[in-house]
Amino acid sequence: MFKLQRKGSAATEALEYIIGTASEAITVGELLKLSSGKLTKASGTDVPEFVAEGSGNGTIIPVKRIYEDEVYQAPLSAAGTSLNIGDKVTIGSDGKTLTATTTDGVALITEILGTASGDKVNVMFRR
Repeated sequence: MFKLQRKGSAATEALEYIIGTASEAITVGELLKLSSGKLTKASGTDVPEFVAEGSGNGTIIPVKRIYEDEVYQAPLSAAGTSLNIGDKVTIGSDGKTLTATTTDGVALITEILGTASGDKVNVMFRR
């Protein structure tokens, strides 16, 4: 689950409300992107656009847009013993975790809080 840790500005953005893909269950803290005008899970090398702030399946979902000055925290889906600050990793297939894969990564590691599977890291998404 992705949680906002801090941001570079004091501005508070309003939630956006966008319909989710009918065949896909969306849950709180999941990274999302738009496909054919509807929300769908972001994974692998997808650059996420939103974080789900609500859940549903084919319904209107409250989402928070991701900005480049924000730091998010999420768990690793695999051991990250070789990861370093500054590495870019991919998004887990569940859209709620980060992998230890650095090839074509999209999440820039800013802090490592542990390296075991399930431990958390802080990341930024730069376009």
